[in-house]
Amino acid sequence: MSERRIILTHSNYIILKGLVDTLQRSGKMKLPHFARFAKEMKDAIVMDAQTIPDDIITLYSRVRYTYLNSDESSEAVIVFPAQLKEAPEYVSILSPLGLALIGEREGTEVEYEAPGGFYRLRIDQVEHLHEMSPAT
Repeated sequence: MSERRIILTHSNYIILKGLVDTLQRSGKMKLPHFARFAKEMKDAIVMDAQTIPDDIITLYSRVRYTYLNSDESSEAVIVFPAQLKEAPEYVSILSPLGLALIGEREGTEVEYEAPGGFYRLRIDQVEHLHEMSPAT
């Protein structure tokens, strides 16, 4: 399996790089999903928002997915942690689900670990929303 590379806009890359630096200083890199994300950030592809392929999950993508073990469908919008309270379907880029989805393509299957266990899902649809500024 080839290693995936997350795709980010330049402005999102700068902000997320700052979040990774903060996580490293705080000692939270011991958590596996943060350590994986820090590694992926080193190899991230930075593009203009207009050139990112439509089927790639980036920040501010609305993602429809189905859990393969239950056939339960759900939807999430990947956002910065400060934006979580703005809508119930918002999922932090730093959550296990957010980190598992970022950079993946529509139609792929994803596995991730969260406090409730291991999960497998299929990405059914990706929609890019207009870029939003993180709350301050």
